[in-house]
Amino acid sequence: MDTSLARSLPEPEKPEPRNKVQRRRSEGRAQAKGRPVLNVAMVGHAFMGRAHSNAMRQVNRFFELPFEVVPKVVVGRHPERVEAARDRFGFEEASVDLAAVLAREDIHLVDVATPNDSHASISIAALKAGKHVMCEKPLAMDLKEARAMARLAASSGRKVGLWHNYRRCPAASLAQRMIARGDIGAVRQVRAVYLQDWLASADAPWSWRNDRAVCGSGAHGDLNAHLIDMTRFLTGLEFAEVCGLQHTFTTSRRDGAGAKRPVDVDDAFAFLARLSNGAIGTYEATRVAPGRKNYNRIEISGETGSILWNLERMNELEVFRYDAPADGQGFRTIMCMDSPHPYAGHWWPDGHIIGYEHTFVHTLADFVANLKGKKRFAPDFDDGVAVQAVLDAAVKSAQTRRWVKVPG
Repeated sequence: MDTSLARSLPEPEKPEPRNKVQRRRSEGRAQAKGRPVLNVAMVGHAFMGRAHSNAMRQVNRFFELPFEVVPKVVVGRHPERVEAARDRFGFEEASVDLAAVLAREDIHLVDVATPNDSHASISIAALKAGKHVMCEKPLAMDLKEARAMARLAASSGRKVGLWHNYRRCPAASLAQRMIARGDIGAVRQVRAVYLQDWLASADAPWSWRNDRAVCGSGAHGDLNAHLIDMTRFLTGLEFAEVCGLQHTFTTSRRDGAGAKRPVDVDDAFAFLARLSNGAIGTYEATRVAPGRKNYNRIEISGETGSILWNLERMNELEVFRYDAPADGQGFRTIMCMDSPHPYAGHWWPDGHIIGYEHTFVHTLADFVANLKGKKRFAPDFDDGVAVQAVLDAAVKSAQTRRWVKVPG
């Protein structure tokens, strides 16, 4: 190699720091569109942080919104981890000082993507600091905590939302529309299951989701919360009373250091329900169903038809109606990927499927659009209270082995 030639070449310029590039791009897009920025501070950066931050990066590319969403600051507890998250998820800054971030006037929206035990404290602090708040589900550890959050949200003048993203799958949104306009008549029955298998083996490691002090409950709060919210969303009905059954199959697991840790939450939780119009429902959530990865299935039976949706086939909606010709009756599948279907027209040409990550984009898009008006965003903290009321009543029922009325 000719070292004299190498010495004569200029030193390569150091690349501009990524956070500065991101800041310039965000400001440039906002100026080009003539709209203000909406700076987001996301607290937490694990699985849900990945999903939420992807939505922040994509939402303005596919939806016309009144604000330019900017992933401004990611907040965590460990400096090295939060710096890595800043770089990986596309935030401009990283911080381990939540109080300092909340005190900043340039932070407009706080996204709570932490384990369940800190949802209330972070959301309350953010609302008191005058921020809009989006929070992961379940809203709180118990009904008392959820109600306190909802009361503060109502008096704060700020907008709040819950990341119940399954509402915004195009097929699920279409199902809600069809039920609301009477396509299957009055609702009579709901059958809902949410099945996973990641704790089926006794050798699966212990995590915070096995610790009641951090998560509140196991499969019940994690998975049944989705089924409860979807029932309320799809049918427009409330839960009147419930009867629950819970079980823990593996009572201790080893953590990452090899230490044995107790498991004090349910592995599986099932409950019966009577809804506000007299309809009945059956619900089952489990993390110990071998072969089921994320099987979230809900079937609504009405007087004149039925609608079935399954997250693992999220772009499909199965519909049965008696008004079809007798020789053509049966469940038909609607592929919800065309422009007449909710949200689908914002993405690809008709017939091109979308996925799990898009539901978070839809949720954020609706929330940002909602910031301009006085109409409430749904689901908000009041919806979180309604879900928590059912969760708590079902736990009480399982403990007492009695039917329990759901508090209003």
